[in-house]
Amino acid sequence: MHSAELNEVLVAHNCLRSIDIQLNDEGVAYDLFLSVSVPEEIGGAVVRVRFFDVSQLAIEDFGGGLTQLMHMHVDKLDSGLDRVRYRFSDLEGERVSFYFSSFSVD
Repeated sequence: MHSAELNEVLVAHNCLRSIDIQLNDEGVAYDLFLSVSVPEEIGGAVVRVRFFDVSQLAIEDFGGGLTQLMHMHVDKLDSGLDRVRYRFSDLEGERVSFYFSSFSVD
């Protein structure tokens, strides 16, 4: 899956179900799991995105009820760094942002 396809998934699934951060199997970096669903489908299917090798995680004004991350977007970067290939951000509320090296979608 390319970043453009991931962006389509994130726009359609903006109801945040969970955020989970775990040390990866090698024990050298953190992976972030983002579970999201379509807001109109309470109890509906959840899409789980795994972001590998997360850095510079920033979370602001989060919680206090249902949190929707509107206009989530992933940008491919040309930084030249192996571990920083993409940037995730919530364009509307700027509540969540981070950098990562790769991703997978379940």
